[in-house]
Amino acid sequence: MSGIETLAILGIAAAGATAAATIYAGNETRKASYEAAKRDETTGMAEFAAAQREAGERRLEGELILSRQQAAAAASGAGAGNDAPTIVRLMTETSKRAQYGVESTMYGGRARRQGYFDNAQARRQTGDASFLGSILTGVGQFAEGF
Repeated sequence: MSGIETLAILGIAAAGATAAATIYAGNETRKASYEAAKRDETTGMAEFAAAQREAGERRLEGELILSRQQAAAAASGAGAGNDAPTIVRLMTETSKRAQYGVESTMYGGRARRQGYFDNAQARRQTGDASFLGSILTGVGQFAEGF
């Protein structure tokens, strides 16, 4: 083998090694993106679970307030049944507000979870694009070696 052939082989080998390193780096970036996406999804699920717990607390608070209202009305001697329009109106309003609190808490949890899930999807797409870009760059680098 002449010196020129040896240099050509070394040039091709170097181009191949550079291409492989570029593709490897792109794959590692993709893996890191997928791991970050998994963490985002886990955080989103935790946010939703926290909202569910808070909604349960709001539901319980509403039930306790309704119970107190009924007990106070009964203790007053004015009546606490369906024939007492004022207490029924107050309890209906309290019930509606408690339900609104539950629903708004759940909505917030769902919205936060979806935000984390959307971010996770974007991370995956970014990782996939990075990997594809590294493949194309690596092929280009290898072709330059010829």
